[in-house]
Amino acid sequence: MNIKIHSFKYKLAFSYLFIILVSFGLIAFFLDRKLENNSLQDIKTSLINQAYLVEAQIPKEALLQGNTPLMDSLVKSLSQKIKCRITVINKAGKVLADSEETINEVLKMENHSDRPEIKKALSDYTGEEIRYSKTLRIDMLYIALPIKSDREIIGVLRLALPLSDLKEMLFVIRRVVLYSLFFALGLAFILGAILTREIAKPINRMIYASNKFSKGDFSHKIHITSKDELGELASVLNKMAENLEDKIGEIEVKNQHLMAILESMVEGIVVVDKASRIISVNPTVEKIFNTSKNNLEGRVFLEAIRNNDLFGIINGVLKKGEFASRELNLMWPVQKIFQINASPVFEKGIISGCLLVIHDMTEIRKLETMRRDFVANVSHELKTPLTSIKGFIETLIEGAIDDKENNRHFLNIIQEHAQRLNQLVEDLLSLSHLESKDIALEKSIFNLHQLADNIISSFKVLSEKKNVEIKNEIPQEFLIRADKDRMEQVFTNLIDNAIKFNKEKGGVKVYGREEGKDMKIAIEDSGIGIPEKDIPRIFERFYRVDKARSRELGGTGLGLSIVKHIVELHGGNVGVESVEGLGSKFWFTLPMQ
Repeated sequence: MNIKIHSFKYKLAFSYLFIILVSFGLIAFFLDRKLENNSLQDIKTSLINQAYLVEAQIPKEALLQGNTPLMDSLVKSLSQKIKCRITVINKAGKVLADSEETINEVLKMENHSDRPEIKKALSDYTGEEIRYSKTLRIDMLYIALPIKSDREIIGVLRLALPLSDLKEMLFVIRRVVLYSLFFALGLAFILGAILTREIAKPINRMIYASNKFSKGDFSHKIHITSKDELGELASVLNKMAENLEDKIGEIEVKNQHLMAILESMVEGIVVVDKASRIISVNPTVEKIFNTSKNNLEGRVFLEAIRNNDLFGIINGVLKKGEFASRELNLMWPVQKIFQINASPVFEKGIISGCLLVIHDMTEIRKLETMRRDFVANVSHELKTPLTSIKGFIETLIEGAIDDKENNRHFLNIIQEHAQRLNQLVEDLLSLSHLESKDIALEKSIFNLHQLADNIISSFKVLSEKKNVEIKNEIPQEFLIRADKDRMEQVFTNLIDNAIKFNKEKGGVKVYGREEGKDMKIAIEDSGIGIPEKDIPRIFERFYRVDKARSRELGGTGLGLSIVKHIVELHGGNVGVESVEGLGSKFWFTLPMQ
């Protein structure tokens, strides 16, 4: 009889056996562990209770005097009652009495001060230890208690009990479980064989019909009258055969539509095979590289488009089988900036080629560069006159104006606006610098708790003025590797906002914790909160929830944007959780290195 061991019915039958074997094995394993641990814990508890009772009967004076005969008589008497070995040891580790040894043998016994349970008892703890006894050839459980006189440890009482009974009980249980497993496996095999044989018959019919379909014969029908899932599958296969020819025609039409879409796309599309040979390109590629489809298709990519960067991206995708995205500044064969997205093409699980999508980013990048230059140039232009204005105002405040009733008030207002404009310029410069990709972080290792303390101290006057209590609950051992000056900016902006937008007699809490490979820091306040509609835009530059109050408090609308850029430069994320009227929690994460 030819038995196909890899057939579906045998796989199904053996899967029953495997599931039962794994399930039963796991249950037996955890049951065995639990039973053993519980039994051992019960023995320990009982032995500790007995030890306390015995310890109460030990004469302290006899122990201090080293009266071995009296101690020997006592421990032997008590040992017979509690059925375990009793040993009395003085503070120096010398054995004074042992219920299993004679007085002469006790005097010859080695010092016990190095035994783990004795060490723990001498440290005023209950000592527990399980060791293998070479004499009895069995594991022994040792419990040691300190013997005290006037709260001073003068010795140790140790009780020992063999674990042979526990081992025998566990052996019996394991044997019963093993027999039960064999019985369950045998029963499952018999029932599984009967069940899978009935399941396999209609499956074989469908296999035969599917082979006909694969050869183009769609006239064959599968006759299965059952109402179960197999009957439904047979009906679906018959329906599939009826519609397959129509679907093939639809696929051809859709393929034509797809080609029309590719030809109309503004992005360049290049498809290469696993040998880097160009299979297809769309008209946009011809425009980008100023060439024709005939000069590209059928040629190796590096021969048709001589650019090592583009070829390197394709080669990497073909080797690793992973999506790649990169922005390139091409100087040859054209001088442009492209966003390159490359995806592997798989055929039966094997890399068969690469799809290259080329976005022309030249104009977009020019506009972004112009915007950054504008912000930087305007900021520098404003810096010089603002510095002069501040200098004149300070001179006038010192007494250069005769109107003593109003001059200082007006000048203070002018100075306040000048300082705000100055802060705006500084924030713009800082933000422009953070957005530039050539910024270098000066990372060092420092204590985050101490940094937060220093920042909180700098806000002492403002917090007292607002009657806001600030708590630093960052663990004192938190060390992080980051740019310390930038982190000061982050804490300063977030704590400043938490105080300014807080309620009278409110609170601010700074805390942190580890989350996987990251460290999460949060600044939580009891302030006015943020409306739900404003939360998604809170980190945008110049975005304010309450514009009038923000300006009144001296904000530039750039602080949170600066925070976001600094954190992202460190490889972290920022976020906010807030309920209007109940306060806000701003958080950021930093990778632990």
